[in-house]
Amino acid sequence: MRIDLTNEFRELPANTIAENLVRLRKLNNLTQQYLATALGISKSNISKYERGKLFPTKEMSMRLADFFNINNKYFYDNYFEAMDNFQQYISDLLKPDIYISKNQLCKLLGISKRTLYRYCYHNDLPSRTIFIKIQKHFNKD
Repeated sequence: MRIDLTNEFRELPANTIAENLVRLRKLNNLTQQYLATALGISKSNISKYERGKLFPTKEMSMRLADFFNINNKYFYDNYFEAMDNFQQYISDLLKPDIYISKNQLCKLLGISKRTLYRYCYHNDLPSRTIFIKIQKHFNKD
């Protein structure tokens, strides 16, 4: 029987996905193997989630949240999902219908043109801080 932590977690800040998973698993006296079996994944994946070496997909974050009966925000980070397609994301921002030039975007984000070039063409990824600035300015989720 799992402990219902709905109210306890409501007021807590979202820590890292790894910290949340370890805490919930231990509070419920579950082994990594038991949790893995219950979710239909490998124990290795649970271990990697708990060490921050692997991040749950959106689907898996929802399954974890359902299992522990809490909001999926404790197991999901849209930053990681956005980074999977960041080159397309940044290219879309620079389309003519957005009306922002590369120079304006660099100034807005506080980055150099060279950094923007690396984001667009070299698969470099922005920091979380830069990503949040982009989201706030362009109202992108």
